[in-house]
Amino acid sequence: MKRKHVSRENALSVAAAASTKGVDWEVMPPQAHLPEKLTVYVPRAAAKRLKQMALDHDKRVNDFLQEGVEMMLAKYGQPSLAEFRKQ
Repeated sequence: MKRKHVSRENALSVAAAASTKGVDWEVMPPQAHLPEKLTVYVPRAAAKRLKQMALDHDKRVNDFLQEGVEMMLAKYGQPSLAEFRKQ
């Protein structure tokens, strides 16, 4: 079953309408600390190798990718992922 997309404007208008009926709705602003999805393209053989390494080391592929991002941030003198999460 396909989920229906609800626009932000529609969700806000529903929340506003509900609040006029005595329902206390709190609209949360977007949170900067929530993870952002990124896509990386690698050769199929590299993807298979990363998946196998994740199995071998009881980790997720994402753990290896984040490790690589940490190394690149450090190389270019940028804050670590942990420091970004604190902001």
